[in-house]
Amino acid sequence: MHRSSATATATDPSSVELFDRACRRLLGYGTVFTDAVLETIRAEVPYYADPVLAPPDVRETVGTGIRHGLETGVDPGRIVDVERFTRELGMRRAEQRRPLDEVLHAFRVAGSEVWSGMIGVVEREGLGDMRLLVHVAELVWKSNDRDAVLVADAYRQVIEGVAGRHAERVRLVLAALLETPHDPDFARNAADVLDLPLGGRYAVAVAEATPPYGRVPRTAPEVRGIRVLRHAWGQRVVFVAHLGNRPLEAFVSGLAAGPGLRIGVSLEVTGLGSLARARDLAGVAVRTCRADGEVVRLDSRLPDGLLVSRPDLSGELVRQVLQPLYELEPTDRDLLLDTIGVWMECGGSTVQASRYMFCHRNTVLNRLRRVEQITGLALSRPRDLVRLTLALDAHRLLGPAAPAGSAGSVADEEQRRRRPA
Repeated sequence: MHRSSATATATDPSSVELFDRACRRLLGYGTVFTDAVLETIRAEVPYYADPVLAPPDVRETVGTGIRHGLETGVDPGRIVDVERFTRELGMRRAEQRRPLDEVLHAFRVAGSEVWSGMIGVVEREGLGDMRLLVHVAELVWKSNDRDAVLVADAYRQVIEGVAGRHAERVRLVLAALLETPHDPDFARNAADVLDLPLGGRYAVAVAEATPPYGRVPRTAPEVRGIRVLRHAWGQRVVFVAHLGNRPLEAFVSGLAAGPGLRIGVSLEVTGLGSLARARDLAGVAVRTCRADGEVVRLDSRLPDGLLVSRPDLSGELVRQVLQPLYELEPTDRDLLLDTIGVWMECGGSTVQASRYMFCHRNTVLNRLRRVEQITGLALSRPRDLVRLTLALDAHRLLGPAAPAGSAGSVADEEQRRRRPA
């Protein structure tokens, strides 16, 4: 509603004068007119009728906005007040997290009511020929639309800035929770920042890419009923899942490990303060993966988890149990290790193992006896069988270097595993 624009289009000066008189007269109504506009906004925009959702300053902003608009109609130099107000309004509503669509709806309803008020006051009070208002109607609505754009632009700028700052804060808080346990006060503040329950049910998954072509997921998986947060952690990615009332398996089933990727899932933990422990457990789980494409739950591989958690002790176990086999020719050694491994996977059945290995049952029996002779263990003795099983698993998990494991290598592994994100 700018007189300078009106004079540029309306060739009849009397139309501008009528517009001026109408603005002055509406200004004279004061709060009576602005209250009527506010009631119309509440009637047509339900969001603003809700005492909880509506901005607490809505009466003030409606009154100020109408006053600035009408004063600009009288004095075009006041346009700076309108621009400043509309930008501040957009910023304020963004900070209050009010929906932009509702804000613009209310803004346009107010503009419509002001224009209707002008028509009404000209007609009721005989301020002039109403037909003259047609010449300025287009300019009034263009002004209203332009101011709405200013509101929206300011709103979006704030939202983008707030979103960026909030995202960075979420990242830092989540990283801190995953790195080390924290005191209850920090956990409570973290719950507010992350919008997660302090004592909820959680699980953590660690996805690790294997070179040279493996790539970690760039987004968090979408799992119905489970909120999942993603956090980059060195060459790995960590997923924090708030399980809610869903089982752990629901989260696991939503994870996919393609070529060049391995994923380990922690045990279920309670509370945000347990996320650091859950991350450690997920890191253990991913180290028990035997091939790319695996998604491993730690609770399904607890013995393997124990082995990879202490590679020094696992290496010593391999050395004590399997060292005599390592002294054989590689071909002979591998044949015996494969045979004992297949026999164990077949539940100790020599018949099934022979079928799997395409050989006679007696051949399997002879190889098993050789293993007993070389290692000094008896497969019929439970404790010997446990030692052999664990040593063989350690050999598979840690590789041929396992017998050379040392305390130094463990320290290096722990340092790598706990490297800050």
